[in-house]
Amino acid sequence: TLAIIAAGSMAGVPLLNGFLSKEMFFAEAVSYSEPISWALPLLATVAGMLAVAYSARFVHDVFFNGEPVELPRQPHEPPRWMRAPIELLVLLCLLVGVVPAWTVAPLLDAAAGATLQGPLPDFHLALWHGFNKPLLMSLLALAGGVLIYALRRPLFAWQEQLPAVHPRTAFERFYRLLALTARRCIFLLDNGSLQRYSALLFTFVVVLATWAHLSGPPGGGISVPALVADEAAVAALCVLLLGSVGATALYRERLLAVILVSLVGLAVTLTFIRLSAPDLALTQLAVEMGTIILMLLVLYYLPPRSAPKSSAARLSRDLLLALFAGGGMALLTLLMLSAPVASIAGFYLQESVPGGGGANVVNVILVDFRGFDTLGEITVLAMVALASQALLERLTLRSPARDADGRRWDRDVHPLFLAMLTRPLLPLALTVSVYIFLRGHNVPGGGFVAGLITSVALVMQYLANGIDFAQPRLPARPAPLLAVGLLLAAGIGVASWPFGRPFLTSAHGHVQLPLLGDIELATAMVFDLGVYVVVVTVVVTILAGLGRLSLRARSGGEGPA
Repeated sequence: TLAIIAAGSMAGVPLLNGFLSKEMFFAEAVSYSEPISWALPLLATVAGMLAVAYSARFVHDVFFNGEPVELPRQPHEPPRWMRAPIELLVLLCLLVGVVPAWTVAPLLDAAAGATLQGPLPDFHLALWHGFNKPLLMSLLALAGGVLIYALRRPLFAWQEQLPAVHPRTAFERFYRLLALTARRCIFLLDNGSLQRYSALLFTFVVVLATWAHLSGPPGGGISVPALVADEAAVAALCVLLLGSVGATALYRERLLAVILVSLVGLAVTLTFIRLSAPDLALTQLAVEMGTIILMLLVLYYLPPRSAPKSSAARLSRDLLLALFAGGGMALLTLLMLSAPVASIAGFYLQESVPGGGGANVVNVILVDFRGFDTLGEITVLAMVALASQALLERLTLRSPARDADGRRWDRDVHPLFLAMLTRPLLPLALTVSVYIFLRGHNVPGGGFVAGLITSVALVMQYLANGIDFAQPRLPARPAPLLAVGLLLAAGIGVASWPFGRPFLTSAHGHVQLPLLGDIELATAMVFDLGVYVVVVTVVVTILAGLGRLSLRARSGGEGPA
């Protein structure tokens, strides 16, 4: 019942919160006044039909389409307290859908007012607005979605069951024509090709964006102040172009393509240095190192042979789509950069030391002024870690015995020289990580960069010494560490409540310590420590999952682990 109500909310069924959001969306689509104002409501209604169709498929196929077979384990009802969070969400869906003015309206007014920093536009949040166009669109979406799902199998069954029988009545002829048309239309959209899905998606985005740009008010032109291009800037641009074009053209040479992708990341790092953003440059460099190493680890398990080459027509289509989509994003970026805007940067620069107690404005913004954003980001990272653990826990892949050229793998996968060289580097890397962490509030550094440095050091130990050496030194259960990191970040925010301050308000001051003298301390350091713990645990969780995958592959194949 809980899952059905949740699916009904996605479909926009009346008396649920999804119905309110969909009706407000339809109202905005109807109010669009342009020469082809009928197109936007039509597309919105079709999108609503498709949402109802996949929601109906979810409900029917999961709960009313026979008993499950060949399951790895027998499903059972969850414990009582495991259902409590879902029941709370379902209750909120019902309350928001039935009495929105008493439940979500005050929160919506507060959030919209804080975002707009001005009076709110005229809108009326209610369950019933009378018989109007948005209500008619909602009813059409519900009926059309149910009809799409109901006819998806009978239409195909009619064609399959009567391949040679000539239709006798006008209704049979119409039904067969409808079945043939539906099958051909669906095959044009859904033929199992990810490349076609991406092409259709980008085509729709390009057409819609072009229509929005041409139908909007004329802009003021593009006037972006350019920096003086010296030899270093030109060299970085050449490296960026080389990496981008090379990775695209040589994507079948996987190792070379990964190396060229790393060149793109290096050029972005140099760009940050050029624009006087050392924090961003340090973070980008650490992210590139960790990402490239993990990509190389995963590269080993890919099939040795690449997919068949695309036809010339398909390559031409993809090239045109790439040019239009990339050119559109470049144009949009230039328009946004040249648009007049009142920046808040001056406030951050002025209040960094007196308000946050740190001279590093970037770090103060992340852990103080916009700490709530950072808390949400590390929460997403923790969810990614748990999802990766669940995905890799029981995954079994056969280890390839030979590479793409048919050569057998070298048995000496962990050379002694590399292993002996990297072991003393671990305490050195950890020392650098602690140094970067402690200095981050006043100079480039911080918990995120320090966590990445620690993570890269652990990954290097895995590469040099193998999973047999690294596995005992990695935490067996990463979930408690993720909880500790999130509790540190959120707990220091809650600690401001007893002092009558808003959530995540930080405090800072100077204390006199023996032998050390005057020391500046800030509560934001505890928040930064939570960020550090979450970042390290995320990388360690993925590394441990790849290690167990390597052990299972070793037992089922002949390749190295």
